[in-house]
Amino acid sequence: MRTVALSFTARESGNRLLDALSDRDLVDIERDVEIIMMRAHQPSLSAGEPMQYVHFPIDAVLSIIVTLDGKSVEVGTIGNESFVEGDAAFGAVLAARSTICQVEGRVGRMPIDVFKERLGSNSFALLMRSNVGAALYCTQQYLACNAKHSTLARCARWLLMTADRAGRARFTLSQTFLGIMLSVHEDEMQNVTDELTRRGAVTYARAEVTIVDASSLERISCECYASCKSAFAKSLAAA
Repeated sequence: MRTVALSFTARESGNRLLDALSDRDLVDIERDVEIIMMRAHQPSLSAGEPMQYVHFPIDAVLSIIVTLDGKSVEVGTIGNESFVEGDAAFGAVLAARSTICQVEGRVGRMPIDVFKERLGSNSFALLMRSNVGAALYCTQQYLACNAKHSTLARCARWLLMTADRAGRARFTLSQTFLGIMLSVHEDEMQNVTDELTRRGAVTYARAEVTIVDASSLERISCECYASCKSAFAKSLAAA
């Protein structure tokens, strides 16, 4: 794990949740946040461990993972619209779930004791808890999505969200890992990515995804993409 100096260019951290704070608050927390570079598949926290930091992704994407019968299932994805260890906003001290880096990039981290101290500010606490509410809404939406929507639509939704969070149309992602995130076998995943490629929405080569036509991909996606995007946008307006 590599750390780099933090610089809020033009009072922007790169994490949309932090950037929703007032200019004064954002400048004030600069000393509290350290930026780290995370590699794909690198864990940031394991279930049951004490929380040492709260993580604010910048252009990395993190996945919240539950392990059942020895198999990993993604139950949430966090990017620059939110933060990991959301339970900390309500006083939790132990991690409820494991978290790994899905798409490599930068993550800002704040010591948990500093985060809890900052919850004494009404505006900071309101924004964090509103954001946790949006994350809960999306978790429930994805449960319904997984039960009702096709793998093709869910994959399109997932790729769009990943691109939004990473801030780029090209990112590295193996089909094996994508299959784990969508809870499908690798052969089915191959069929899905082949179909998205055939429709001209993406290209997929050597574990590198490139979104060629985002509009086409959004048409293929289910309604959950727009619904959850809207939920987080509303939460960011809470400050």
